[in-house]
Amino acid sequence: MQVPVADVNKLRAGRDVDMPKGTTNEDKEIELLLNDLKDENPDKRKMACLALGKAKSASAVDLLIGALSDEEMIVRECAAEALGEIGDPKAIDSLINALKDKEYYVRLEAATALGGIGDAKALEPLIEDMNDENQIVRQKAAQAIGEICGLGDACGINEVEFLLEDLKDQSKGVRWRASDALVKIGSASVEPLISMLGDKDPDIKMRAAKSLGEIGDERAVEPLRKLLKDKDPDVRDAAGKAAERIKRRK
Repeated sequence: MQVPVADVNKLRAGRDVDMPKGTTNEDKEIELLLNDLKDENPDKRKMACLALGKAKSASAVDLLIGALSDEEMIVRECAAEALGEIGDPKAIDSLINALKDKEYYVRLEAATALGGIGDAKALEPLIEDMNDENQIVRQKAAQAIGEICGLGDACGINEVEFLLEDLKDQSKGVRWRASDALVKIGSASVEPLISMLGDKDPDIKMRAAKSLGEIGDERAVEPLRKLLKDKDPDVRDAAGKAAERIKRRK
């Protein structure tokens, strides 16, 4: 969510704050925004959250964590977004709790923020979030898992198994994000993805083939070639392109 600069300036107009000598204008602006986080006006609290996130203000983290419990949904949503932009691991536990917020806007921003911070501590809660009733939240959770898995060796067969189930999700967006996450996990995804090439659903076979092509593991070449005889032309095309992509990487 973008906050118009004009709106922020309007809120700042006519205000001043006593600061120690040598304080920069930026410091003064941050202090004003921190004060706005405590304002009775929810619009001020919302715009302060967004502006502090854009400024990546480390001094705002504690107040933004507190804003995750704000009575106004829009403030909680913007606080989660801001914490993701700042990226301080101090916020992880509070963002994990926000995955259970009653409003899906807050849950999806919390998932996005956790993916941006990239701490493996969030993996299990995000996997649980893949069962959310809202498809956009499930999509963001799958994306966040992929982002965390792409940072190192935190992910393995457990995450792979859950993401494979998400390849069958009714939402194409969730299936797409799950496919991307499996690619980021890499080698541990290969054998399970090969097994998905035998699924009855053409879409699942195509997504599995695409993921295998992007991973580039030679174990997938022969199983992919077998799909060149599939009755579905789109499956054949996906398998052929994936096999060729792996071959070019040799």
